[in-house]
Amino acid sequence: MSAEMEAYNKYEYWLAGIVSLPGRKKIYLKSLFGEAERIYQASERELEQISILTECEKEGIRSAKKKTDEELERELMYCRQKEIMLAVWQHNAYPTRLEHIYNPPYGLFYRGKLPDGGQKSVSIVGARKCTCYGKAVAQQIGKGLAAADILVVSGMAAGIDGAAQRGALCGGGSTLGVLGCGVDVCYPAANRELYERLITNGCVVSEYPPRTRPLALNFPQRNRIISGLADVILVVEARERSGSLITVDFALEQGKDIYAVPGRISDLSSGGTNRLIQQGAGIYLNMENFLESMHIFSKTEENSCKKQKLSLENLERLVYSCLDLTPRNLESLWAETGLDLEGLMETLGTLQEMGIVSEVYKNYYIRSDTD
Repeated sequence: MSAEMEAYNKYEYWLAGIVSLPGRKKIYLKSLFGEAERIYQASERELEQISILTECEKEGIRSAKKKTDEELERELMYCRQKEIMLAVWQHNAYPTRLEHIYNPPYGLFYRGKLPDGGQKSVSIVGARKCTCYGKAVAQQIGKGLAAADILVVSGMAAGIDGAAQRGALCGGGSTLGVLGCGVDVCYPAANRELYERLITNGCVVSEYPPRTRPLALNFPQRNRIISGLADVILVVEARERSGSLITVDFALEQGKDIYAVPGRISDLSSGGTNRLIQQGAGIYLNMENFLESMHIFSKTEENSCKKQKLSLENLERLVYSCLDLTPRNLESLWAETGLDLEGLMETLGTLQEMGIVSEVYKNYYIRSDTD
């Protein structure tokens, strides 16, 4: 267990884990009592005199106070075993960006390594049930941001979130997943591989204590942390009534810039993003333009990609030219290129090894470079 968790006694853990008490009120109580242990030991009379607490919140504290010292010690031991750490309000490890949002979390449980607070960051959010186009774009953007040393923040959800974070990891960059459950719970279960990679090469965080199940009511609230940790919010795909737009609302309250990837007007999954653009959100056109808007631009990745394409052989260039971000099946490529099937498959394999073409599902291919 790291020294960061050891720096907190069981009472800090106890206070951070009271789910029914908002972060801002935990912070107020800490300032009022001075120590988390004093809150744990507060008498019924002292609790009754705190006017900012609702009856429901007081009952939540009473219920939490029923935990014995032995139970709290066992929970801390569990955290040590799972390498779960805790960063509390205004401690060195606590992200300073969150200190400036409304209702900041009092504590963040996390696994992995919290990123450098000075690093530029972008939150990428979007539909869980996204299109192949949206998933490919999210992955490309994540990879492009990684090349520019920009942290990718998202919710590790199925669809756009997971694709963006996989792209960042593929690009050798850093990414942080904000969960709506305990950091020892992988949700969705299908993202187990991503979860393990984040713990090893990134970070997962949550304001909810370990063992907390992924309840539906947790996710809208965690979105304020996703937006709070970022300089800019980028929506890749979202319906008109999408949970991703909750993150946008929080971001607007926090004074953050919003960008959206435009989509086809016939796609329901683009209704929300196109509406954001109509309402004044920035338009994501390409990585170069986006980085310029953030006052960060490095031509390294762009030049590398251009050199790679210039070096393509004739057959590779032919096949590459037939692809874009809409998946093309093997049969249509065969008909368009006029190549024999064996030659086409060999060329596609070469392009995949170069990292500029991906097979999104069996025998369907798209470009995977970041232009």
